[in-house]
Amino acid sequence: MRAACVALLGALGCQGGNASGGATAGSAAPAGSAAPVAARTAAAAGSASAAPVAAGTAAAVGSASAGAEGSAQAGAGAAHEISLTSEEVAKVMNPKRQAPYSGPTGTLRGRVTIKGDPPPDTGLSFPIGKCGEAAATYGRLFRVGQQNGVADALVTVVNYSGYVPEREEAEKVTIHGCAFSKRTVVMSYGQRLEVANLDPLEPYMPNLEGAPFMAVLVAVPQGDPVKFYPPQPGYYHLVDKLPKPFLKAEVFVLKFATHDVTGLDGKFEIKNIPVGKVLTAALLPAIDQDVKREIEIKEGDNTLDFELNFDLKKYNEKPHTKPSP
Repeated sequence: MRAACVALLGALGCQGGNASGGATAGSAAPAGSAAPVAARTAAAAGSASAAPVAAGTAAAVGSASAGAEGSAQAGAGAAHEISLTSEEVAKVMNPKRQAPYSGPTGTLRGRVTIKGDPPPDTGLSFPIGKCGEAAATYGRLFRVGQQNGVADALVTVVNYSGYVPEREEAEKVTIHGCAFSKRTVVMSYGQRLEVANLDPLEPYMPNLEGAPFMAVLVAVPQGDPVKFYPPQPGYYHLVDKLPKPFLKAEVFVLKFATHDVTGLDGKFEIKNIPVGKVLTAALLPAIDQDVKREIEIKEGDNTLDFELNFDLKKYNEKPHTKPSP
């Protein structure tokens, strides 16, 4: 994970709406990844649980055809299945044991756009025929839609007063045409990650690097989703264990529920924000760049746009600790 990602996890992942702060999110950088040691600890100042959890040994990796004959959920109980109601999650997400915020709230909508140089080609190669969406998703450093809207940007809201619980039990990602539905995934600690295969024939072996596992599970064509349970807040990689090295997404597991990821139109929407002054941020992990804004949330609808700037020359001059997909 690069510098801005580390800084955002350290500054935002630590507290969410709880103005008193608390221990920061421990980074779960995947074992064997190119992420620097700082990425694994920078978001964990003062936290006794900051040590990353290494990925376990894939003890049951079979052939794609053999796995496809069985259930996608075979061995799913091997990992510790935490949930939003787990005691360990409550200690992190709501350390003061506050009742859910019930006062006036606002919704924040807007767009993240990017100006400057166009995204360069990644130089990756993709299988012909069955991987129709891979080139569009991973062929360039980042994805830009109409009117300069940028996809896969993580948008967060923190520093409000009160506890806002996560309402969805699962964050859902799909695979189609050898591409994940998004390159940036954001979750609240306690949610499970569900990865479903929409392809009619092609199997996949998704894996959440940085989380412990006892088996690599097969996402069978149009079958049940494979489920993952991030063991702590932090940073993970969603990858495919079959020979598709380009198929990956960056996963942020945060200690608050007010977040979203932009689509190809650059739009985001974050609901149930307590009214008052807050800190917002937009991060594009692919270029390690973020923008922060302090605003006042009013009851009802609120609008805020972010603009990033990409300078290819400056980007190439910086050291990059891991390859971008």
